[in-house]
Amino acid sequence: MKFSIITALVATTTTVTALPFSGYLSKRSNVTAAAFNTSTNNDLEPSYSKPFAMFQPKVLITSMFEPEAAVWLEGLDFIHNMTLPGLSPLYPDLHCTSNYSICQVTTGEGEINAAATIASLTLNPLFDFSKTYVLIAGIAGGEPNYTTTGSVTFSKYTIQVANEYQIDSKELVGDQKNWTTGYFAYGTDNQDDYPANVYGTEVFELNENLLDRAIELAKTATLDNGTNVTSTFRKLYKEKKGSSLPQVEKCDGVTSDTYFTGNIMGDYFDKFAKLMTNGSATYCATAQEDNASLEAFVRADKFGLADYERIIVMRTISDFARPPASLSNDTWAFFTKSEQDGFAPAIANIFNAGLPIVTDILSKWDTVYKNGHYKADNYVGDIYGTLGGTPDFGKPDFEVA
Repeated sequence: MKFSIITALVATTTTVTALPFSGYLSKRSNVTAAAFNTSTNNDLEPSYSKPFAMFQPKVLITSMFEPEAAVWLEGLDFIHNMTLPGLSPLYPDLHCTSNYSICQVTTGEGEINAAATIASLTLNPLFDFSKTYVLIAGIAGGEPNYTTTGSVTFSKYTIQVANEYQIDSKELVGDQKNWTTGYFAYGTDNQDDYPANVYGTEVFELNENLLDRAIELAKTATLDNGTNVTSTFRKLYKEKKGSSLPQVEKCDGVTSDTYFTGNIMGDYFDKFAKLMTNGSATYCATAQEDNASLEAFVRADKFGLADYERIIVMRTISDFARPPASLSNDTWAFFTKSEQDGFAPAIANIFNAGLPIVTDILSKWDTVYKNGHYKADNYVGDIYGTLGGTPDFGKPDFEVA
């Protein structure tokens, strides 16, 4: 079914159908010029999970809030705005290019918003995401041992670090008085044991072959280095990566609705990320949504609504997650008063580093990406093994909370 027929069908649908479909399709009157050609065909194929789906995007770009979305909406030629049930009240539209090959959604910030948006989107009957490549592309705080402001990170693991017990550290006594934080894992009574019970969202592992391809392509991009202010603040760090110009890094992200900062929290969550992945994770980026989005995609994949192996998590670094040594005596002032000037290059590098993989998917769809050339050799999925296989993290048994 060619795009011209799809357009006719959509017109018919929006004419004869009452809500929710009547508000799906609207067009912007001030479309900006596309950064590259998006005129590839988007022929429909039979879908087992959604036999009446009208659109089969090749790429879904997932942003979390307006600045992350704006860089794509300004850079690509998104023609269609579709208001879909279940998307964020702040960001109710799915944006798509003329032939629906590329679509972009903004989830809203935080774990609940991300999960609700992705779940609603993958369940929408008009869209078949079973072969869609997903680029989760947002900003994050960064660890100076591995990143600097403007750096681009790609994750193999994402770890939900704040899903634990917590006691205010000022109330700890006895042996626990030596703890650096009041966090400890569920079902345990200390900070060294793996959780005795889990919720299933603690760790997600992604397709390393696709990850490596995205990194290879991102390294061809010219990154935004920021301003003199950005450079001056970087030089406060003794860590080599922290004081250098931004680069593309393969390291892992943590998810927490708590926006944490500082050496104590950073050291603890680094330790917890390693604990949860049996020493495999290299924590370098802080985020608020990734585990929630990935959980929604796992559930969608379970019923053929998405392909979890086709997800890439990319975070660019907008600020440091801990202070330089010269400011470590006042973390509050570092967090609230310091001029890091990393936001603008981080936003710019979402597009700079993300565009090459988007372009590659479109230009090599039939020969490479359509049938999943970069299929995973590693385990992919959650801690339960929901999508099959045996997780290479965790422990042999635990209680399901």
